Amino acid sequence: MKTALIILLALLIMGAVAKAGTLLHSFAVAFDAFVQDLCWNDTLGVTISSRAGLAARRGVLWPQRIVNFIMLSRTHCQDAIATDIQRAEAALALLKGQP
Repeated sequence: MKTALIILLALLIMGAVAKAGTLLHSFAVAFDAFVQDLCWNDTLGVTISSRAGLAARRGVLWPQRIVNFIMLSRTHCQDAIATDIQRAEAALALLKGQP
């Protein structure tokens, strides 16, 4: 469990320092979703930040507060949910053969 927490913290920090659109940022997001899938054995492609935002919507606020603090943004988790939705919609469009 301790190792998993260290990995999660490292992912958040890597994502915080990487600029959006860079290879490092893409790697951080992909690895984040992979680790999230391993830890929770749930939907692949959803990031830890999105999970924290979804928990906040259910009334569990502490994960979102921690992630938002680390990412230096009051809206990071909610923004992550929107980004995960956009990424899923783009994948669906590709799979359906739409431009």
